[in-house]
Amino acid sequence: MNSFPSSMRRAAVLLCSVVLSLSTRPVSAQPNTGAWRNASADSLVERAIARRGLQLADSTLLSYQADAHGFLAFLAQLGEGTIIPPKVVQSEELALTIAWWQPGRSAQRLVGRRDTTLLPARVGYYRDRYGVVLDNLPDRIRLGDGQDVRDVPHPLGASALSQYEYAMGDPLRIRIPGREILVDEVKFRPRDAATPAAIGSVYLDRETAAVVRLSMTFTRAAIIDKRIETLVVTLENGLVRERYWLPRKQEVEVSRGSTWFDIPARGIVRGRWQISNYTVNEQISAPTMALPRWSSVSRDSLKAHPFEDRVIDALPPEIQIASSEDVVRARVQAEAAVRSAMLARPATASVTGRGVSDLARFNRAEGLALGLGGAHRTGNGVQLGARARYGFSDREVKGHVSIGPAPAFGRTPTFQLFVERDYRDLAFAERAGVTNSLASLLFGSDYTQPVDTRAAGIIWRRAPNSAFSWRLAAEQDRPTTVRATAVSREFAPTLGAWRLNGARAEVQGTGGWVPSEPGATRGLWMLSASAGAYEGRISVLDGIAVRPESLILLASETRRVTPVVARAQGLLQLTRGIGGDRSLFLQTYGGVAGGHDLPPQWLVFAGGPWTGPGYDAQQFGARALVSQRVEFRTPVPAPGIPLGRFGKSPSHVTLAPFVQVLATASGTAQRRTVSGLYPSAGVGMLFFYDLLRADVGRGLRDGHWRFSIDIDRSFWGIL
Repeated sequence: MNSFPSSMRRAAVLLCSVVLSLSTRPVSAQPNTGAWRNASADSLVERAIARRGLQLADSTLLSYQADAHGFLAFLAQLGEGTIIPPKVVQSEELALTIAWWQPGRSAQRLVGRRDTTLLPARVGYYRDRYGVVLDNLPDRIRLGDGQDVRDVPHPLGASALSQYEYAMGDPLRIRIPGREILVDEVKFRPRDAATPAAIGSVYLDRETAAVVRLSMTFTRAAIIDKRIETLVVTLENGLVRERYWLPRKQEVEVSRGSTWFDIPARGIVRGRWQISNYTVNEQISAPTMALPRWSSVSRDSLKAHPFEDRVIDALPPEIQIASSEDVVRARVQAEAAVRSAMLARPATASVTGRGVSDLARFNRAEGLALGLGGAHRTGNGVQLGARARYGFSDREVKGHVSIGPAPAFGRTPTFQLFVERDYRDLAFAERAGVTNSLASLLFGSDYTQPVDTRAAGIIWRRAPNSAFSWRLAAEQDRPTTVRATAVSREFAPTLGAWRLNGARAEVQGTGGWVPSEPGATRGLWMLSASAGAYEGRISVLDGIAVRPESLILLASETRRVTPVVARAQGLLQLTRGIGGDRSLFLQTYGGVAGGHDLPPQWLVFAGGPWTGPGYDAQQFGARALVSQRVEFRTPVPAPGIPLGRFGKSPSHVTLAPFVQVLATASGTAQRRTVSGLYPSAGVGMLFFYDLLRADVGRGLRDGHWRFSIDIDRSFWGIL
């Protein structure tokens, strides 16, 4: 058999397959009324239902055969937000042959399969994930072998008009050689959103009423597996022989969380098929017609199939991204069609947390701190959330209470009212929370820079998949002090923050992208910008790093301060393949702060294994700074680690020599920093699936040798 990528390219020309995109310019041949129970929409749907029955019963389409090339992937989405690309855990590349003949019979045969596991995990998929959807789904929809959804009525089924209502969307014009095709979008939703049903849109050929594209999600009542947060199916058809709309591209995404312990960790299953190499109305062999609807060749034959490249290199970028456009579009469309409560997970109470460090942590300001959170979704679509933490050394309670509309998809409301008290970390994260707790306990090495903040305000995100969140709050800042004792060594003093009352507005964003081709650049970015106005009175102790035993009561004079300040800081990480498994990693971190009466807590901080290797954590607090890292990564042979039923870890480690330079401006009178250039050099080693990283680095200007070991940054969001 020929390789699929080349055959698909030929098929694209020979079959005149149509790629339907919402970026296509709408035409005004038919107005978009947007009203449900629209007569034009009902008329078009009636024709589509009749056409669907005709194709399944009797038409000039007698048979066809085709090849399909697909991927299945299991991904882990870790941390708050849905913008950062998830971690690929396991992926499979598949080859399938398809035969279809009247009256509505078919045979699919899996002829090629290979997989790769990028993290230690045991992953299995439902059998129907290994097949292509034919006839635009049956009248009673089943997905996940009936474990995801079962017996959901099709929006173009024989009885659909009594179960769904329809509205016209924007028509589109598709041009192929010698012909122009008008395609109408019809949106559909259930008449009763509390029943098992689909929600989405279908694009219909205006002339024939044939299905060009079908995209849908489902009401909460239709979803059997209560762990499912998102389930979206998209079917695209291509025009074959300029007459028959037959399967061309298909995608499914299923996102699952926990039903009782709600942390920001999700498992995502994505499937994608490309169908090509059609032959139409030719005789199908008797052995093929004797096959069951789905079957597979032997395991040895599956392995012998001639795929191109490695499976991880062939994995399409849309499989690896945080959320595809089709999934986002389906979510938005569903939320616009029915109440969010009909899409959201059932009303329930659950234990929540932002990660392991919300449950237990150790740092210099709190000592051992234990916490717990909870959330409750009410039946009328409101989500209540609360978390609390108690520090055994400072003997203080910290907590957060919020209320907002329960999201239809995901775990975090797009709008929240909140009240909180927390030890807010001012510095860029230099290591995972769990790693910091262990280092603090054992070695007195705390990389956090806390300030005691009490706040009340709002948090807003435009949509669940938006890259940015906005926060506006009235705040009160107070300094923290060292309260804990480590097993060995003493903690460095905390920042002498000013005691301030005021308000702060902040926008934070996080995102990333994956390359469209192997070897291209993938990236991750983080950005925050804030502005505040405060008032307070400072004494001689404010802005000075002190220990508890140094505090004395002074009847000194104070002066009034009225800070009006702003700060922006960001991070950009780029990874580009440079041949084989070697890559070049670049990291840029920087920030700028300024304003009237600039407090120490509004400076930009650096120092530590990522922003200033070989220098103390947060050694630099400045009005402006920038740090640039250049790192070369290359694999070297090493013994694999046996993992029992998971096999063994890869037989290599990744060496990562790096150079870095930090350029900093001066600080303030209370937080002095000597401006200048601070270079560093060192080497890192990534091992055990590149999940763990050990670094040795030295600061080359009054710096020191520093050793660190940590977990891959993609896991920090839950640690």
